[in-house]
Amino acid sequence: MQTKYNAYLTVYLSLIFGIVLSLLFVLIEGAATGAVRAQAELVADLGVDSVFAEYNRMLLQQYKLFFIDSSYGGKNGGVGMVETHLSDYMNYNMNPEKDLFLFGEHTLLKLRNPYLEIDEVSYASDDHCMVWKAQAVHYMKAVYGGDLLSRVQEHMDIVKSNGLTEKDVYSDTAARKQEFEEALEQKEIQEIGAESEEGYSYQKVSGLFDMFAGEGLLKLVLPKGKSVSGAVMNRGPYFSARKKNGKINEGTGLHKDADRPDKLIDELIFGEYLIKMYGCYTQPKEEGLLKYQNEYILYGFNSDAANLRRSVEILFSLRAAANLSSLYADSVRKSEVDFVALVICSLLLSPEFSDMLSAIILGIWALAEATCDMRQLLDGGRVSLMKEHKEWSTSLTGILTGNFYENSTNNKGLSYQDYLRVFLGLMNKEKKVERSFDVVEMDLRQTDGNQYFRIDRCIDYIKVNFGFEDARGHDFVFYRKMCYK
Repeated sequence: MQTKYNAYLTVYLSLIFGIVLSLLFVLIEGAATGAVRAQAELVADLGVDSVFAEYNRMLLQQYKLFFIDSSYGGKNGGVGMVETHLSDYMNYNMNPEKDLFLFGEHTLLKLRNPYLEIDEVSYASDDHCMVWKAQAVHYMKAVYGGDLLSRVQEHMDIVKSNGLTEKDVYSDTAARKQEFEEALEQKEIQEIGAESEEGYSYQKVSGLFDMFAGEGLLKLVLPKGKSVSGAVMNRGPYFSARKKNGKINEGTGLHKDADRPDKLIDELIFGEYLIKMYGCYTQPKEEGLLKYQNEYILYGFNSDAANLRRSVEILFSLRAAANLSSLYADSVRKSEVDFVALVICSLLLSPEFSDMLSAIILGIWALAEATCDMRQLLDGGRVSLMKEHKEWSTSLTGILTGNFYENSTNNKGLSYQDYLRVFLGLMNKEKKVERSFDVVEMDLRQTDGNQYFRIDRCIDYIKVNFGFEDARGHDFVFYRKMCYK
């Protein structure tokens, strides 16, 4: 007798097992693919992080900003150097056991990276140096408050509204003096040295004016015991000269995620960054090639002495213009000058010229007061932009007797650095940042390992395209972007 067995359960299980096994293979394949992709992305992320960890330490130490120096201390630099460093980091991370010399060590994934390209890069000098400025402004916003900036804006408004940078008290007074003397000559008046009982004479007034001639101004206003740096530089190898000759690296500009520092408040913040990070006469940067670096940024001469001289001339002119405005607004001082002018003109038998001489004496008083202002500022003191009655250091009697260097106990007003803040806020934006780059290159090239440093090789942002391949020939393509924040 033959027994029949039903095999439906075996068939059912066989079919189910085939489906389950297929699903299992799909899951295994998916897990393997996911593992390879995860490793590829991890290798890429670690590689980019490692490249950004190679920021220039000296640049951070002196200027508080993060940039990759793509020359890595060598003569040449650029994207290719960064790609090489990135590739080295990635090769190690794809097989970290290879340096352990383990017997039989191997990886099942066998990940490799046949394709690597830096597609986008932002150099510090890109977009009219906006990349550097954006990071500097971001640093200042994170570290310092904004009260000072509102005062700088107020001072700039006062300077512009009163036209203080447009007035030349010395030239105007010289022209009035020439006109006055020509008028006396036409009347054939020769005796200009006649003195009144108080000791007033036109000869003294004329001699006093000659003290303010331009070339001797720095010596005239320099405080006792103070000296001037003899540092000199050659602008040829530095950024502004290379840019003028079209010999700088160019990237893709300020990346899209960055805040563009093109508002007035950002420009003032950048000016404050320059004041805090760069030297000036009252706070020189001793380790710098030039000691008076903000003066170089403002005026661009190749020596500290030339830049300080120009800074003194500009500030002296502003102080004289401000003082003259205050004198005309002060009815007491104006009346005093008018009386002295009338006395002197009466001695010259020309009382009708008293208004002309009054304007000359007011100009000389403004210049004399400006001389005292400059001595005080260069000695670390403060001077108000527009002075009140009690803040004056000179008197008319002191000026006419040649003894107007009176000590001032005034601690109100603006310091020398505050005036530089105003001038930085008023100057051309592009020249400002380009010359600041010159200073960075000057300073860093004096440090170990940075002999060939160039700011236009310094990188703030990169976008990298990656292509990976596993042991079975599967391709994984993606990109990564990174910047300093």
